Amino acid sequence: MPAFFAHDLFGRAAAKRLKGDLKETVLTHYTQFRIGLQGPDLFFFYRPYSYNAVNRYGTALHEASALPFLEKAKEVILEKGRDSKEYAYLLGFICHFILDSECHPYVESFRALSGVAHMEIEEEFDKKLLRLLGRNPFTYPLYRLIPTDETTAESVLPFYDADLHTVRTSLLDLHRVKRLFYAPRIWKQFLMNGIMRLLGKYDTMKGLVHQRPDNPRCAKSNEELLARFKKAVPLAVKMLESFDQSLRTGSELEPRFDRNFE
Repeated sequence: MPAFFAHDLFGRAAAKRLKGDLKETVLTHYTQFRIGLQGPDLFFFYRPYSYNAVNRYGTALHEASALPFLEKAKEVILEKGRDSKEYAYLLGFICHFILDSECHPYVESFRALSGVAHMEIEEEFDKKLLRLLGRNPFTYPLYRLIPTDETTAESVLPFYDADLHTVRTSLLDLHRVKRLFYAPRIWKQFLMNGIMRLLGKYDTMKGLVHQRPDNPRCAKSNEELLARFKKAVPLAVKMLESFDQSLRTGSELEPRFDRNFE
């Protein structure tokens, strides 16, 4: 996945280009749209201290074609309505899928060539995006973007093979992890890096913290990911409109949905 802020910003960019009912649904239920922008990744953070059935489920969703998921999702929206918070969540989910599937092949190829971990490549890109918006990447509180209320959990629930407790816990754990690794002061970065080193996880997990200094090897990947990000925005809008047309007319979903997130 491009990292948390990249998905959030991507959704904002796509939402600005929507029109009519789709735009109204997103604006009315923006909290649910916003968490939809993180796709199935919330399950990665369920009880993150252990490898368990829930985070394995999140991984399986990422590796599977999105098409069966979206076929099932159509049934949910036909029941809930095109003006529902569930539809807002799903529209965000589709944005997540588009950005992931447009960027992941490059991230993996760059990881293999450079030796920089997948998570760090994406963390460096998040920092670049925040700076482009005039924000300080070290003091920007990403955890505040994560809703943990029951209403939002209920909007997520119908799309997954999970119960409400699991969905709510996943949201809460995502919020906790993002807050834990928030390091606005250098001492907090040193502390978190030290703990990761003690656990033998530094190389693979340091991307959870916005690191000082920047990794110069990621200058090239930042530029390529920015180009892919910009190119993917109109594609996301097109696919959102296409999905909505399929919902309204019963037409087949676009073949572009028959890809995984990788």
